[in-house]
Amino acid sequence: MGKTEPIFTFEGLKKLLKSMGYQVDKAMGYRPVENKEINLNDMQHNIEFSDDGIFLLDAASGSKQQIFLYKRNYHLLKYGKPRYHIRKCKTILEFIASGIFNEYRRANTEEVLVCDMDDGYTDKRIKDLPLCKNCLALTPDFHQEMTSSDFVEILKEAQSQIESDDEVDIFGYTKNWELVSKAYRELHNYTCERCGLHIDNPFDQFYIHVHHKNGNKTDNRTDNFECLCFRCHASVDSIHQMRLTTGANKVIYDEFCKKYPK
Repeated sequence: MGKTEPIFTFEGLKKLLKSMGYQVDKAMGYRPVENKEINLNDMQHNIEFSDDGIFLLDAASGSKQQIFLYKRNYHLLKYGKPRYHIRKCKTILEFIASGIFNEYRRANTEEVLVCDMDDGYTDKRIKDLPLCKNCLALTPDFHQEMTSSDFVEILKEAQSQIESDDEVDIFGYTKNWELVSKAYRELHNYTCERCGLHIDNPFDQFYIHVHHKNGNKTDNRTDNFECLCFRCHASVDSIHQMRLTTGANKVIYDEFCKKYPK
């Protein structure tokens, strides 16, 4: 996954993030945590492993910071970058069961320190770690290109905007709808959930829409969303057909059908 526009949070997007497992209710504003090894004290008092994620606890405020874990020592030349972990996956469960608590480092920043075993155990600054496949299996809204930098970008925007208000524009959409829509379409890899059309061309990805299934444009819950191509969106009902295939939209609709025939 390439770098995306920042994802801004308001009430609707908070619901989306909750459905994806992010901690938003008790989260503090984003601040980088110290990039260091997890020790026994961390395991007993400072780190919370849950089905929703991995969190660094702040005992004083009772708040949490969502973090990820990765292998401290790695053969960077031989194997590439270590994978990062965001869930209590099979790998993390094995790590906890091992009782050896200095093999992983904690982080919530784009750059992390990895001890390169192929270069005399020298600490090197690394970005864009690949996501653990076991974590990916527990996070269906993500895809395998979601790097650690992408994950940190989501955490920054979600936690820094956590108290934003939900506002509506003149068309009835929440004012940050374009950003919410973009985030959801990216999570579904710009693929229509009805006909299966997938659009790789970034200049054509506006042909993939996000449909509010219950008709309420402010109800931005994940289960109220559906990724639809222009044609499938226009065929939802007579109202959508009228709105999307007549007037100024007719030119766009006809162009879409020409480029992406059934």
